[in-house]
Amino acid sequence: WVNGESPYKSAAELLAAAKEKPGALKFGGSQSKDVDQTLVTMVGEATGARFTYIPFKSGNEAAVQLAGGHIDGNTNNPNENRGQWQAGMVRPLCVFATQRLPAGPKVSGDLGWADIPLCRDEGIPIDSYQMPRAVWLPGGVPAEATAFYTELLRKVSETPEWQDYLAKSSQSGRFLTGDEWQAYIRAEQDRVRAVYQKQGWLAG
Repeated sequence: WVNGESPYKSAAELLAAAKEKPGALKFGGSQSKDVDQTLVTMVGEATGARFTYIPFKSGNEAAVQLAGGHIDGNTNNPNENRGQWQAGMVRPLCVFATQRLPAGPKVSGDLGWADIPLCRDEGIPIDSYQMPRAVWLPGGVPAEATAFYTELLRKVSETPEWQDYLAKSSQSGRFLTGDEWQAYIRAEQDRVRAVYQKQGWLAG
């Protein structure tokens, strides 16, 4: 995302500017050495562009800072910047996904989520970057308790209300559990650990 009055109309233009003036463009995100800084770092490593990362307490703060023109970009989830996009205060440049977001309702003027190009088509060779929402139970709970809550959440994910929420906020409805969920976690841990090791963020 960039400010609504930003001179950068595409991710390719933003990358070019970051390469021309390394470190001059400021990206904001939630916390330090968390998902946002990890993604900004991955973009830099994949493209050769260099940004200055500024941590805030939350994605909401990063959204406000971008809307006010105090930073040059952020990597917020779609719904975190939705209100500012509706008001024309920010502009999405690309989405980290293997296919465009579902159309859904229009968000800003005649533009909707499906109108945002893929980052990989804009010169950023990162096919996907997601922030999964997980529900945890205490360790050692009976298997029947795990099965109960898994089935309960599966039913919730299939309700019209949940589907409507996903459409409005442009979030994935992918439901993972059991071995499939564990495999996803392991793959993401390996990918992120490689970034952390290279940046020297791991303790010990």
